[in-house]
Amino acid sequence: MENNGGEKMRQKRRMVMMAAGLLCISAILAGCAKAQVQAQETAKEQMPVTLYLTRHGKTMLNTTGRMQGWCDSPLTEEGAAVAEKLGAGLKKAGITFDAVYTSDSGRAIETAELVLKNNGQQDLAVQKNPRIREVCYGIYEGAMPAEAYAPAAKALGYDSVDTMMGAVMSGAMTINEAVSAMAKTDESKTAETWETAQKRVMEGLREIADEAARKGQNQVLVVSHGMAISAAVAAIDPEAEAGELGNASITKLICDGGTFTVESVNDMSYIEE
Repeated sequence: MENNGGEKMRQKRRMVMMAAGLLCISAILAGCAKAQVQAQETAKEQMPVTLYLTRHGKTMLNTTGRMQGWCDSPLTEEGAAVAEKLGAGLKKAGITFDAVYTSDSGRAIETAELVLKNNGQQDLAVQKNPRIREVCYGIYEGAMPAEAYAPAAKALGYDSVDTMMGAVMSGAMTINEAVSAMAKTDESKTAETWETAQKRVMEGLREIADEAARKGQNQVLVVSHGMAISAAVAAIDPEAEAGELGNASITKLICDGGTFTVESVNDMSYIEE
């Protein structure tokens, strides 16, 4: 009787140990599977993201030579045509996008829609990010540049806007100094300095790049504005020459591991015949 009782006890212990072993193996396998998924997610997040940073098509206010920041105007016939050509050029080059973002300005949204339509991606949702708007010119919105920059030129000690802009062209001063000086003469205090706008735009671009990385999206179309794009380029690479960006030009940025680099600036090749 004692032997039978002892044998039953040993069998019970063996079953308990086997069950515990199985539980340990299951836990290890589950942990490995979880680690594998996390590794895959991490790898996905670390994939470089290419931003095709595009200036909107030509607008009515561009045509009349007026300051156009947060105020808006529609694309002209020429502006719509160049956006269509950009879409067709990208399609010809075999470039498609995983996502598309624009500022919340109508001219940027209209440009993106025309690009996508002519690139064969009209079903791709256009996502809006107000952080990539143009620089805000405050009371100078819609003004002629000579009127808008006159107080700034005086404040900086130049006898005319032409003289000040000549200094910008020669490199004696920078456009960001001129923009910031203009903002400081805005009595409404709503105009942005170059530094304020630059910080805002970079925050927007980082939001876009981070979201794309999380979703495994490698190629992203971003439609923004001339001065905003120039500010971003200067923030990333002060040595890169942005100059005056053409309507529907592409400036290519790479974001890899949270670090931006400028690959190309003001590329008009996609709209060339």
